[in-house]
Amino acid sequence: MRRLALVALLALSTVGCTSDQAPEIVPAGGSTTTPTTSRTLAPCPAGGPDATTPAAGCIGEDGSVQRP
Repeated sequence: MRRLALVALLALSTVGCTSDQAPEIVPAGGSTTTPTTSRTLAPCPAGGPDATTPAAGCIGEDGSVQRP
């Protein structure tokens, strides 16, 4: 019984961790969830986001996410 429970737990934890969605992809319209990512955003360049800033944005001096 313990072995079966362990196998089920392993299978569920593996399935839940296989998302390959890039942080630049915005959920389809009508979604009420906040998009999240495991990628860390870099600090913004001096003067704020510029042409080198990825579409996902950067972290401003006040800690907020800023997008180009």
